[in-house]
Amino acid sequence: MPPDSIEQLARDFRDLSDFLHAGGAASTARQRLVDLATSSIDGCDWAGITVRPEDRPAYSLTRLDDVVREVDECQYEFGEGPCLDAARTHEPVLSRDLAHETRWPRFTEHVLQHSPVRGALSFHLLDDPSPTALNLYSASSDGLDDEAVATASLFAIHASVMIAHADSADRAATLGAALTTSRQIGAAVGILMALHRISESEAYDLLRLASNHLNRKLRDIARDVTESGALPTKDDA
Repeated sequence: MPPDSIEQLARDFRDLSDFLHAGGAASTARQRLVDLATSSIDGCDWAGITVRPEDRPAYSLTRLDDVVREVDECQYEFGEGPCLDAARTHEPVLSRDLAHETRWPRFTEHVLQHSPVRGALSFHLLDDPSPTALNLYSASSDGLDDEAVATASLFAIHASVMIAHADSADRAATLGAALTTSRQIGAAVGILMALHRISESEAYDLLRLASNHLNRKLRDIARDVTESGALPTKDDA
């Protein structure tokens, strides 16, 4: 891989990291990652990210075009293919020419009949919170040559760090939302206790009953109470 290409790839990943640090959505960063794979890795015409949890079926982590969806879902359905092997073994899995591939007979037969994909390369990215693999697909046999594999290997190293960063951002956002909701409910309970001179459990019951009666989420009822100082009614809708 030429030095200027390596430098450009490093800049692209730095931009992705900056995007996440600035509060950008993790889902958007992941999509930008697979878009970057197709533009920076010769022979890679499509890309996607697969997650393989232990307690439920594998699924795709990014928005898919029709080709990637066909190939990925075929692997999930048959339980075989390069991305599942990469997620399981932690080793890169390469098939330069699926027409001569023998490891995944049902997968290759379906892909050759129903998609333009003729080569595949998958990398294990990380295990936490679930085994995750990067999938690169080529429209031509031997499109993923030695140089493409070398570039993809470097790409996968950067991608594993970026995906871990994105997952951390997701977890932080989820935790932050949960803490905000908890604080709002606590504040609303305190307001109702003072307003009606009732106990904490009685105030919480008022929130819950209003949530059920108005068919609205408890956190939304709590937010209304903290903003208005009173329980919302149907007339407030």
